Order: sequence, then C-alpha cells, then structure tokens
Amino acid sequence: MDEELKKLREEIDRIDAEMLSLIEERVGIARKIGTAKKKKGLSISDPQREKEIIDNVTKAAKIDKEFAKKLFASIIEYCKNEEKKQGGDPRP
Repeated sequence: MDEELKKLREEIDRIDAEMLSLIEERVGIARKIGTAKKKKGLSISDPQREKEIIDNVTKAAKIDKEFAKKLFASIIEYCKNEEKKQGGDPRP
C-alpha cells in the first residue's frame, strides 16, 4: 500500500477513536442528567434545549449543515434513551 495513503488512514483511525471516546463521554453525562431529572421529577425531553444544541452545531459546522444536524439529532436521541434508562420520566 502507498505510504501516504497508509498514514492518512492511520489519521482517520485515530480521529475515529477520539470521536467515539467523546461520544461515550457525552453519553455518560447524559446518564447523569437522567438521574438528576429523575430526582427532580423532570421529563427527559427538553425540545428547547435540543433545538439550542442543533442550532449551535448547525451554525458552527464547516461541513454540510444538514449532515451535521442529522448527526447531532441522532446523538441527542441516543442520549435521551440512555437518560430514560437511568429512571427518568418515560415520557418522550
């Protein structure tokens, strides 16, 4: 394999590992939020906060805005499901 291509692929692998680690960290925090919401009797869903996150990501993205929006919507949905597992309000 071409040495330049090999090095670039190694960079992609490193970045993928970092991204996965950051997403896992985010999920861990979401779980703590689920526990806090349960204690306070709050709903898992917070449409205003979700919109704020999506708006911030969309504004900051240097890649395709629609792709960034879909990516973070998926991450948010996963995190909400993890919050529910912590015993938060089962309402969506």
